[in-house]
Order: sequence, then structure tokens, then C-alpha cells
Amino acid sequence: MCCENIKFISTFVVLKVESTMINPIIDTAELNKLKHAIEAVTRIVITCHKRADGDAIGSSLALCRVLRLMGKNATVIIPDQLAQSLTFITKGIDYVTFSHGEVMASNIIRNTQLIFALDYNNLSRVDRMQPIVEAAQVPKILIDHHLNPAVGWDVVISHPEMSSTCELVYRVIMAMGWQQHIDKTVASCLAVGIMTDTGNLAWSSSYPEVYHIMGDLMQYGIDKPFLYKMAMDTLPLNSLLLQSYALLHKMTITDGRFALIVLDKHDLETYNYKTGDTERLVNKPLSVNEIYWSTYLREDASCIKVSMRSEGDFAVDELCSQYFNGGGHKHAAGGEFHGTIEDCIALYDKIVDEVIKNESK
Repeated sequence: MCCENIKFISTFVVLKVESTMINPIIDTAELNKLKHAIEAVTRIVITCHKRADGDAIGSSLALCRVLRLMGKNATVIIPDQLAQSLTFITKGIDYVTFSHGEVMASNIIRNTQLIFALDYNNLSRVDRMQPIVEAAQVPKILIDHHLNPAVGWDVVISHPEMSSTCELVYRVIMAMGWQQHIDKTVASCLAVGIMTDTGNLAWSSSYPEVYHIMGDLMQYGIDKPFLYKMAMDTLPLNSLLLQSYALLHKMTITDGRFALIVLDKHDLETYNYKTGDTERLVNKPLSVNEIYWSTYLREDASCIKVSMRSEGDFAVDELCSQYFNGGGHKHAAGGEFHGTIEDCIALYDKIVDEVIKNESK
């Protein structure tokens, strides 16, 4: 467990923030089911997807703190180790890492009365936690912004048109009348998730309400420059060196428009790779005007991890779904390939050939 203080968490501050600019998009029936489910329990587990990003951990910790301030015994359980670059936001809110404490985490899940699923749409995204969560005979509540949620949830709050799950959690808090439980810590967690899932409001944020929400969060005294610096502009030295090496030596560009970065086990071992060290690496080729599709392949122990980013009308979620058993958003998606790194590159080359052929029609 982690439980410390950090400078953006200060004395408990509650402000009355009422945003008249936020439309009530969440279905009233789902909100009523959520209200009754929470009122009936005391023990609650909050889960997010493996390799949690800022939106996953931010939404989970924010909701956890709100529920605790409501008197609930809420616990965040994440599937695997959190990226070092995001540990700053966890200070002051304890959580459990399943891969480091499987027995304890499993017991908490088995004894809970309610489970939240945040920032994922299918239980396969919680990795080895999946069978234990599936076996829990308790209500399961989905709050997510990815396409095509799986069936089987007791409450579904799914809005792919939203910037982030953190935005949805904020909307849920306001719609449920829980705004008195938002403090600087909650607002900071939500702001981190919105910033990381939108590139600090550079994408997936082309509608006014997300800016009104960030404005609301600012009223709680969050240190936005600090949060941005820690979440999006801070790297360990090994991470900086690895990413520099990847761009200089392991990136190829096809047809002037498609970038591919490949890091194999030897590359990762050479630079002492840790979870999160290549965060946002896949975005960097898009800084070249002509490049609108970027792919990053990382050789893990059990598979090849695939990350894709794009711009304009080019949809990478469809490619990840069709070829790599994955998915995501139009401009940000990922998946996995089970085979050798050479076979994965060969498949990528085939996809590129098909894309070029289709564009020439």
C-alpha cells in the first residue's frame, strides 16, 4: 500500500462549485440505480485497467476519496505496477497493487459488496484479476469512455464522446449531488486524468464543456502547472535515454507518413526499462507534419505490445481491433500480438501496404 503526503494535497478544502454550463448527459435511470447500489453497501472496490494511465488512476483515486468522505470503506485495486511517472498522484490515497499483493487483493474483492470498473469496457482489461472480479456476486458498475462496452454490468455509464473517464466521474459526482465531497485532492486527480487523456486539452476536447469542467476544478486551488509537469513533462533519466535511442535508432518511416518504432527485449534490458518508461513515445513522430500514423511495438515477456496514435481522419482503433485484439479511440489505441517481433513487424508491413493500396483507389 502507498500512503504519504505530497505538496498538492493540503488542508481539506470544500468549495461550492456549481457549473450551469454542464449538460446532464448521464441517463437518469442509471444514476438512480447507482444511487441505490451505493446506499445499500459499505464495502466498495474500485478497479481500473492494467498498465493504468493518468485517466485510469486519476478517476479511481478521485472516486475512492469521494466515497470515503461519504463514509464508505472504499479500496482502489490496480492490476499491476503503476508507472513511476504517475506515483506522485497516489500520495495521500492508499491503494492495493494486485500483482504485488495477490492474496490481500483477492480477499478484499471476495469480501466487497460493490465493484466499480473505471476506464475500461471489458473485464479482460484487468488481466489476472479478471476471474476473481467475475466471480464476485455483487453489483458491478461501469464508468468508461471507450467504445462498445461488454454486457453484464449492473449499471452502465458509458460515453465515448467524452474526453476521459475523469470527466465522466466529475459529471457523476455533480449529478449525484456529491460536490460537497470534492476537495483539492479529488480535483487534482480528476485534472490529471483529463490532461493526460487529452494532451493537456490538445485533442479529444473539441467541445466547450470540458473546458468548463477544468475551470470548475481550478476553483479548488489545484496547482495545474505542477500537475502538468509531473504527469506529462517529467521522465527518469533512463527513460529519456531509452526514448532518445528509440527515435534515433529504432524508428523507420514509410512513405513519409507512417512511423514505426520497435523496441525488443535487448533494447529494454540495455536501458533498464521499467513500466511507463516509454509513455508518450508513440506520440512523438506525430510532431512531424507529414506523419499522421505512428505505431510502437514493445517486446514483452508474453507478447508484443502494440500502441498506435494518429491524426485527422485516420482511425487506429479499427486497426488495433482487427489485427491486434485491441481497441481504444479513433486517434489512440492499442493491442497485443502473440508471436515473434519479426512476425509482428511483417504484419505491420502488410497493414501498411493495404492502407497505401486503399488510399490509391
